[in-house]
Amino acid sequence: MNESTQGRTEISDPKVASQPRPSPVSSLQSLVSNLQLLALPFILVLAAFLRFFRLDHSSLWSDEGNTWALMARSLAQIARDAAADIHPPGYYWLLRGWTTLAGADAWGLRSFSASTGVLLVWITYHVALVLFAAPCSDPKASRVNAKTPALLAALIAALNPFLVYYSQEARMYTLLAVAGAGLFWATLRLMRPASDARLGGWPGLVYLISGVIGLWTHYSFPVVLAAAGCAWLFALVRARPIALHGVARFLLLNGLVVLSFAPWLPTAMERVLAWPKGGEAVGAFDALQLTVRTLLIGPLRAMPEPLWPWLFSAGCLPLLALWALRRSAGVWALALWLLAPIGLMLALGLYSDAFLKFLLVAAPAWCIALAAAPRLLPVPQSTRPGLHTLATLFLALAVSVFALLTLPPYYGDATARDNYADVARYVAAVGNPATDLVMLNAPGQQEVWAYYDPGLPVLALPQQRPPDRAQTVATLHDAVAGRRQLFVLFWATAEADPEQIVEGWLNQQPFLFKGVESWQGNLRFLTYHQAAELECQPLPTTVRFGDVIALRAQCLQLAPVAAGDVALVGLEWVTEQAIQTRYAVSVQLLDPRGQVIAQHDGESQGGAAPTTTWLPGASILDNRGVWIPFGAPPGVYRLIAALYDPITGQRLSTPYGNAAELGQIEVVRTERAVPLEIVPMQHRLGHRLGPVTLVGYDLHRKGFAHAPETPLAVGDVAHVVLYWQAPDPLPGDWPADLHFTLGVGAETVSGPLAGGALPTGAWRPGELVRAEFDLRYDGAAQRPWLAIGDTQIRLASLPR
Repeated sequence: MNESTQGRTEISDPKVASQPRPSPVSSLQSLVSNLQLLALPFILVLAAFLRFFRLDHSSLWSDEGNTWALMARSLAQIARDAAADIHPPGYYWLLRGWTTLAGADAWGLRSFSASTGVLLVWITYHVALVLFAAPCSDPKASRVNAKTPALLAALIAALNPFLVYYSQEARMYTLLAVAGAGLFWATLRLMRPASDARLGGWPGLVYLISGVIGLWTHYSFPVVLAAAGCAWLFALVRARPIALHGVARFLLLNGLVVLSFAPWLPTAMERVLAWPKGGEAVGAFDALQLTVRTLLIGPLRAMPEPLWPWLFSAGCLPLLALWALRRSAGVWALALWLLAPIGLMLALGLYSDAFLKFLLVAAPAWCIALAAAPRLLPVPQSTRPGLHTLATLFLALAVSVFALLTLPPYYGDATARDNYADVARYVAAVGNPATDLVMLNAPGQQEVWAYYDPGLPVLALPQQRPPDRAQTVATLHDAVAGRRQLFVLFWATAEADPEQIVEGWLNQQPFLFKGVESWQGNLRFLTYHQAAELECQPLPTTVRFGDVIALRAQCLQLAPVAAGDVALVGLEWVTEQAIQTRYAVSVQLLDPRGQVIAQHDGESQGGAAPTTTWLPGASILDNRGVWIPFGAPPGVYRLIAALYDPITGQRLSTPYGNAAELGQIEVVRTERAVPLEIVPMQHRLGHRLGPVTLVGYDLHRKGFAHAPETPLAVGDVAHVVLYWQAPDPLPGDWPADLHFTLGVGAETVSGPLAGGALPTGAWRPGELVRAEFDLRYDGAAQRPWLAIGDTQIRLASLPR
């Protein structure tokens, strides 16, 4: 009887027998619904991590230096200084209060933008929630349906490199974007008939606060206000009947916003009309490409290859999504929010690197439009929710992959912004306040240089705009007299010194030798050195380069040169006839194995005397400084000179091959402590490998140190520079001559760590030692490996 009862129980329950199994799509929807509860807090934590991570790693740049300088002034003085600038004082006032708690160092200054950047992600979510909530009889259900695309919009905003970058900068643009997002959230809410409180309740208050902050933050904000007003007006025209109390409320809110700015309005008008026009006019296609690229990646340099699929998707999907949302009540608000800043930049010709950040106010709208892309799927109503969920997850995955490809290199890039910090560290390490001078060419540099001040005297030239040539040259002549070394920082030269008076004068002085020349972001850093202990003499036999150019005299430095210093070389050229090609000169320092450890390339006299301007029979004096890298092993090195066509790379022949021997230079150890962060290297590691530390390495196609991403083909030679550091103190069993093995594919090279130039037994405690090696690429593998004994690591992939 029990068995019979049990059997009937198993087959007789119609509820159990008829209950359908959940489909994979419905199960996925259920999972997503559960995840929604935790998604927004997770996204906000992620946004905070990305914005506060390594917040002060990159250097302050010139505009941030101006921000720092203002923080030491009173609110009244900030207003007076802003009246002479192109920005109203609102951001600086708010930051002044913030820094009383967070401090006025780089982290404290930037933490305000990082915090407002997180707030922007939160506001973006709520704007999307309002926009995607389709009107229906059940507001709660409508809100639930809008959560998935709103969360996707927040995730895109959290991961967007453009928004992350400016959330780590002590400037007003993230606050401006917050004001714009808040204004459009309030506008969308005020467009609803339910907003019938006297001033719109919370939406009215947010509109008022956002409008006031926006106007006092940036002079471009009236365009955002106008876009919000047009969106509201369009919604009003579509509404039937028109609610007059809503019209009065919106007009009153805007009147209060404008009234708050009235005390500053005359100053704003005067500054906007008087400020010189910048940027440049571009065609519609170029403007579209720049816009999409900026919204997608901002000013970041590391980009996935190929980039075009990302650009195509980032440009097309949001525009198509606007079409998919065309029946939504708020689509015009979203479209105007996105397109108004773009229209402003097109109308004023602001498409240049300096002004692309104005697009930041449109970035949240772009994130929301991109999040609407899954609505483009033309599928039946019954399966649409599940497929929309799948499309949303796919888009979230794609955005995450893009962030993984672009953000890690940004966090490790010391030149993500103009790198005044490392330049100042270098000057502090090698400069002498008694004999050296720092020169700045743009007024905006003085504040940021004061932040990192390494203690050397500073001269800012030109002293006015437009520059006075006679006054500038006279000042240069007096300032340079008696100086051993000049550290020159060129920035915004097109505006500060369009005729290049300063650089041209420095390049043409026969007693000055240009040494280091390095781009640190948009900052160009150069050193010039006074001639000292040079031996100048005509060559026994004139060395001919090609058919018409000859080297007939040279000047070489007699004293040994320490690693980190500059070897001075003077060359005297002559030509027999006019030259049609602009040749470049390369002066190279070679070790006993023939490896180039240092070189100085460029046209004669720093570009002031290209070969096409040489007159037949006239002497051309060409002074050059060859910077000896930190860590170069001590020894005697060969010095050679070559002339080549910079377009083809083809060298002119000489009786001795394709270069002329100039003599020898003795390199000695530096006695200064060298901060490792100022040593230029492509990849930094700090990885212990056996008993030594591999500080970092360079890895590129041989001859392409200036373009390390140049691809290698099978048979090409990869050039590897290894930066070793000895332990401090040296252990008792420190080896006399430690060896390594380097390989890629079937190709390997082995030898002493410094290539035989400096056995490890001669290393000093904590010493940095640099060595260079070549490795042929056979195409069998992309990632080289490096081993000492049983310890092995893999290096970065070779470019291809």
